[in-house]
Amino acid sequence: MQFGYFTEFDVRSDITQAEVFEATLKEIDAAESLGMDYVWLAEDHFNLENSPLASPFVIAGAIAARTTSVRIGIGVAVLPLHNPLDIAAESLTMDILSRGRFDLGIGRGPLLNAYKGYNISYDESRDRVLEGLEVIRKAWTEETFCHKGRFWTFNDVSLVPRPYQKPHPPVWVAAGSEDTYTAFGRLGYPILVLSASGIDRLEEYVKAFRKAWQEAGHPGTGSVMLRIPAYVAETSERAMSEPEASTWHKLDITAKLAVTHAANRERAELNRNLASVPYDDVLRQRVIYGTPDYVVERIQEYKERLGISGLLLEMNFGGRIPSDRVINSIRLLTARVMPKFK
Repeated sequence: MQFGYFTEFDVRSDITQAEVFEATLKEIDAAESLGMDYVWLAEDHFNLENSPLASPFVIAGAIAARTTSVRIGIGVAVLPLHNPLDIAAESLTMDILSRGRFDLGIGRGPLLNAYKGYNISYDESRDRVLEGLEVIRKAWTEETFCHKGRFWTFNDVSLVPRPYQKPHPPVWVAAGSEDTYTAFGRLGYPILVLSASGIDRLEEYVKAFRKAWQEAGHPGTGSVMLRIPAYVAETSERAMSEPEASTWHKLDITAKLAVTHAANRERAELNRNLASVPYDDVLRQRVIYGTPDYVVERIQEYKERLGISGLLLEMNFGGRIPSDRVINSIRLLTARVMPKFK
């Protein structure tokens, strides 16, 4: 099973955005040097309190230049906001710069304000994703291609650069609502899922994904990657208390954004009352915080119930845990948790 470090480069009030980038890149350096498999980045727009990651491909290029082994993923590129040829070309550029260490995650994104800012209707978002994926596939696999669709038309296009990985970089799709799991299982795309839905609901959705996958005749069972906040410390008390303020900060922002900008009704309902949820409930249902032994136990539960192939761990959830503590958490994860799953 693969282990990834996931980050949104969370905004902080006590340091500048430039310092946020510097501190997060330091944590990414530690993730590679200590042996994590992936580093994944979000894409976010127009959320001044949350994240400055409006250009994740630029940051991914910077990470590629300072690393040699860790795989780099965009999780996710909000495909409806972009021309799919741009995403196709930027992805292959990253594929070459990283010497084949790049994965592309795509999705619709959970917030309406990005769509309003780009003057794109969210009602078109699923169709834009499906057509955009078709364009990307053609651009990557055909030397010269044509496409005539609802949103884009291309005639005799030959995309450069060409893929470094063969046949092309892996593509993951973010699954949110129940029908998304079925739709992309039928299409044969591996999926990225969020812990926010809770393990019981996720188990039901993943079963639907794999049923659709198998009924469509795709080989294997369909890979699932889980994104979840995680923190590892030497004692249970430290594992719960050290990330608590940062966790509440993130949950408060998430709840506010759900009230004003959530595009997905189910996600909105899940997130709207986050700030009033008891911390014990957060610890049980939304995060993995604990000693190495406890974290192993929780990951094993997710592995057995969801059949996950990897984890994207938000190890500085909220961005306000001091970097030295985050790096210690990564050290404990790589030394005492990851070997149990390799």
